[in-house]
Amino acid sequence: MALNWLNRPHIRICLSVLAFIVVAALGILAISWQTSQGLRRDTRASLQQSVRLVDMTLDNAAIASGAVEHLIGQPCDPTTLQALRWQVARVPNIRTVNLYRQHTIYCTSLFGPRSDNISNDRYTGGQLMLMSGNSVTPDHPLIAYRHDVNDSGILIGVDGYFLHNILRLLSTHAYLILQVGDQWMDSQGKIHQGTDWPDGERMALTSQRYPYEVRLVIRKSDHWNYIFDYASLSLVLFPLVSIFIAFMTYILLGRFGNPTSALKAALEKKQFIPYLQPVVDGTTHEITGAEVLMRWQHPQSGLIPPYQFIPLAEESGLIVPMTRSIMAQVREQFGPIAAQLPKNFHFGFNICAGHFKDLTLAEDCKAFIDAFRENPINLVLELTERELIEPGEVTHSLFRALRRMGVLIAMDDFGTGHSSLAYLQKFHIDILKIDQSFIGRIGTDALAGHIVDNVIDLAKRLQMIIVAEGIETQTQVNYLAPYRLEFLQGYFFGKPVAPDDFIDKWLT
Repeated sequence: MALNWLNRPHIRICLSVLAFIVVAALGILAISWQTSQGLRRDTRASLQQSVRLVDMTLDNAAIASGAVEHLIGQPCDPTTLQALRWQVARVPNIRTVNLYRQHTIYCTSLFGPRSDNISNDRYTGGQLMLMSGNSVTPDHPLIAYRHDVNDSGILIGVDGYFLHNILRLLSTHAYLILQVGDQWMDSQGKIHQGTDWPDGERMALTSQRYPYEVRLVIRKSDHWNYIFDYASLSLVLFPLVSIFIAFMTYILLGRFGNPTSALKAALEKKQFIPYLQPVVDGTTHEITGAEVLMRWQHPQSGLIPPYQFIPLAEESGLIVPMTRSIMAQVREQFGPIAAQLPKNFHFGFNICAGHFKDLTLAEDCKAFIDAFRENPINLVLELTERELIEPGEVTHSLFRALRRMGVLIAMDDFGTGHSSLAYLQKFHIDILKIDQSFIGRIGTDALAGHIVDNVIDLAKRLQMIIVAEGIETQTQVNYLAPYRLEFLQGYFFGKPVAPDDFIDKWLT
């Protein structure tokens, strides 16, 4: 595996910086998107709330006008004035109540009899007009509400204080304005003409009951303020995460740099250790053997599973001395206690194409078998399909030597690779192991059940020993029971454990 270039310092630094930039950029994008969505959601809610509150304020004006509608055309006498002033005192947000006829105000709650002309053109929709003030309070804004009855009607002065307070309270994360015609009020209560609004993203909501709309502008500063208000923790967290990811990238690339050398060093330090998983009798479920699996006891990373290093070991050729080391450790630990093993106990070891380049494997198998002369065992070699074994003189010589010693050959993970049937045709296979991917779907996948049935039928026709591996449930055990298979294996019976634990649990 050509990864040595990753171990170069400048490459590690560059990739670490790149990791920092990528994570930081993703963090910024995530924060920006999240806060942008949150800001839009909140501002839409502010728009809706603003319109609702302004409508309620104008509803008060409509209530007041309805209460005095019967006074239209009546003389501006004390009785009429009392009724007008009573509405000002009683109804919230109302400053003045005025009566007019033929476009002339003739009676006001504030001054009594008057004669002031009014212009229809100044009222948006003939109903509302924003004013920066009146003769009494020239700097205090108000909105005039007009209710026509034929050529007469009522004018209600609504205090602008309540309106700009609505805008101010709801302008937390955006610039809110109340627009009536071509005039608009900001959150400070100032009346403006035209469309001289601040720059930014704009939204608007029109009242369904009155001729006005509330607009908002989301400025850049609003985005930043929203981020600081609601995502300040993320602003701190993402840089820290980016730094951590960059640091871990630098560290991991250092480990990645020369993986073959790391395997060689681990082999020299005897860090590859055996783990044994029990294999039980298919009928009695009593222990009859064990598959020996390899683990890497790394001083920093702890126990590393085989799928993380076996492919590289096979590619580099180190799998052969690693297997020899595992066989030696099992031989040295179990040979002295051979008498404790059940009769015809078997040990299974995984081998691959790399073992068939010379006859070293035969020597290792002989040494292993000789260690158990006190209570002879069966030795099983399980062929894996990661790399195709090519038939040749050395391969056939090795197979003959193994057969003379009584070593059994098993086809591991049958049905998952391209070479399963080819192996059955080219080599003498004694044991067929049904892959756990099929066993695991028994009871949930009808197709998997059919495959298992056919594999068992094939093995029986070829007079082969059958091992079902990967058994994890009682349902799977029950399904296989009628077939009376020779051996079963899986977590249902026991997981792979260290030799000492295996001895304590299964052999004492």
